[in-house]
Amino acid sequence: MFGKIFTAFILLLPAGTYAQEIGANFNHDPEIIDMVYLKKTPVEWIRTTPYIFEYIRGEKDPATEPGLQKLIDAKKAGYKVAFGFRWDFKKYKLPIPAPGSAEEKKYFATATAILDRVGAYVDMFKLGNEPNLETMEQDLQLNAEGVVPLVRFMERLLIEVVEPYYQKHQKLTRPDVYVGSLPALFEKEQQQKPGVVGLIRLAQENSRIKGLAIHLHISDSLDMDNAFLFVRSIMPDKPIIVPEYSLFRLYNRHVSDELGSSEAGIAFARKYNYPPGMKLYEWYSKANTEKVSAEEWSELLASRAWFPPHFMQTYYRYFRKYGVVLATYGYLSQSAPAKVAPGTGIWFVNPIFPMKSLQRQSDGSYTPNPLWFNDFVDIVNHGTKK
Repeated sequence: MFGKIFTAFILLLPAGTYAQEIGANFNHDPEIIDMVYLKKTPVEWIRTTPYIFEYIRGEKDPATEPGLQKLIDAKKAGYKVAFGFRWDFKKYKLPIPAPGSAEEKKYFATATAILDRVGAYVDMFKLGNEPNLETMEQDLQLNAEGVVPLVRFMERLLIEVVEPYYQKHQKLTRPDVYVGSLPALFEKEQQQKPGVVGLIRLAQENSRIKGLAIHLHISDSLDMDNAFLFVRSIMPDKPIIVPEYSLFRLYNRHVSDELGSSEAGIAFARKYNYPPGMKLYEWYSKANTEKVSAEEWSELLASRAWFPPHFMQTYYRYFRKYGVVLATYGYLSQSAPAKVAPGTGIWFVNPIFPMKSLQRQSDGSYTPNPLWFNDFVDIVNHGTKK
């Protein structure tokens, strides 16, 4: 069925229908936005999604938080800003509040206070971040009223916070609004959740919402096809953004492989004086504690038969194919655990500047990631030419 859907929808989405811009992703930590390193690539967009419960719980102050100032400074320097909040309901074991409840009013007041600080500097506003993973399961299902609490909450966030703010500040340009960001849409389990389907329908049916945000942390390109085809079966022609993408799932599959699992791996281990039976997670621990050279980093991944070089270019082809207007990629190291175990999430291979894992350059600056840097610059330049 999806094959027929694809054939129909691809006619609606010829290559070049949308520009495919590429930007820098700083995830939930706007305080790490660094203008020095932004200038080392031609990116024009930055993306960040603060943990809003840090503000709701009083751990951070919207009026003074330095991370928000970093966002403002970037905008003043000429960068475009994609912004939203991460609502960690599941982390705090919190149900989504009922419409008009004291809890909802408190949450929305905090969101408004943050917009009071940064609203003038936002070019794209995202309603949520990975809500299908960060919402209690019951709030992803139809309730007794026949509605999905997550979907209703996101629509109310638009109606009660975003729209009133920009209506009140008529001199500001209202940013395009996207709903999401939805990860793992290639999984049947996610495709069957009412909350997931409901958010995609909300994006499709609400004229005040520009389109949908999805995340593509995958193990191979088939995952991308399945995710995009699922989205396009519900939202055929509105634009898509991809605030996060990586081969995270692929790395995780091989974290317990031995260095010497192939001829190339044996040669790598011999060159760098490692035992061939050393586990990949043990090598990762060494990289994150002692730091390795860019040459060693690059040669380790090159010795893996499963690692696809130039996959950044593959992503870009899919972005063109399916109508992605903006994708942002991890820019600076965030999570790089000193002790990597078989169950550790391998995020630290991704960043454009993996400064927590790579030795610095001779001038003291962070070393670019040899796995991605040149291809990243290339696709950024392609996007800015549109």
